Amino acid sequence: MKEIAFGYSKIQYEIRRGKRKKTVALVIQPNSSVVVLAPQFFSENRIKQIVLKRTPWIMKRQEKIRRLNADNPPKDYVSGETFPYLGRQYRLKILRSDDNENAPCKLIGGRFSIALNKRMEGKGVSGSVKEKLISWYRSRAEDKIPERTQEYAQLIGKQPVKILIRDQGKRWGSCSNSDVLRFNWKIIMAPLSVLDYVIVHELCHLIIKNHSDKFWNTLGSIIPDYSKKRRWLKDHSYLLSYMLNCDKKL
Repeated sequence: MKEIAFGYSKIQYEIRRGKRKKTVALVIQPNSSVVVLAPQFFSENRIKQIVLKRTPWIMKRQEKIRRLNADNPPKDYVSGETFPYLGRQYRLKILRSDDNENAPCKLIGGRFSIALNKRMEGKGVSGSVKEKLISWYRSRAEDKIPERTQEYAQLIGKQPVKILIRDQGKRWGSCSNSDVLRFNWKIIMAPLSVLDYVIVHELCHLIIKNHSDKFWNTLGSIIPDYSKKRRWLKDHSYLLSYMLNCDKKL
C-alpha cells in the first residue's frame, strides 16, 4: 500500500498493473479505499504524481461514499427493509412456514414476498433471502430489458445481433464491434426512463461506435432529456452497484 500526504491528510492507494495500454484509472472502492489501475510500464513515481494531482477529486469522492454508506447501511435482508424496482421502493416481507423453502421471490401487493422454511436459522436466512431477491431481479431484467430494447430497435431501425444480460460490475451497458449488446441486470432497479436511456445509448452505438457529436445528437433525437438521465445514473451509480452487496469484495 502506497501513501501520499496532502495538507494534513494522507491518501493511501494500491497499485494494480494490468493490460491497460496508455492510461491510468483511479477507482474508489465501497470502503473508500483507492485503487490505481496502471499500465505495466508506468513507474511508481509517475503514478504517484497522477494520484497527487487527482487528490482533491479523490477526497471529494471518498467523502461522498462515506456519506452514502452512512445513509445506506448494508442490507440485513429482514422484513421491513426496502428494495428498488424500476425506481420505486418496495418493502420486503418474509414468511415462515413448514414448506416453501424453494419458493421464489414474488412482488405481490406492493411488497417483495419471500417464503422460507421456518427451520432455517442464522445466516442461512439472510443468505437465502438475498439469493432469491437477486434471482428475481435477474429474471425481471431478462424479460424487461430485451422487450424494451426491441421496441427502441424498431424505432432506430437497427437490430442488435444478440442481447445479453450480465453482471458487469459498475458498467451499465456495452455494444461490441459485432453488434452484441450487453446490459447489467442491476439497471432494472433504476427508473424506467433511466433504463430506456441506457438501452437507447447502446442501440445508438450500433450506428455510431464512438461518442462524437453525431452520436449524442442521434441519442438526443430519441431521448431529448438524456443529459438528465445520464446525471441521475452518475449520481446513483454507487447505490445501484452495491445495493444488494454483490460487489463488496471489489
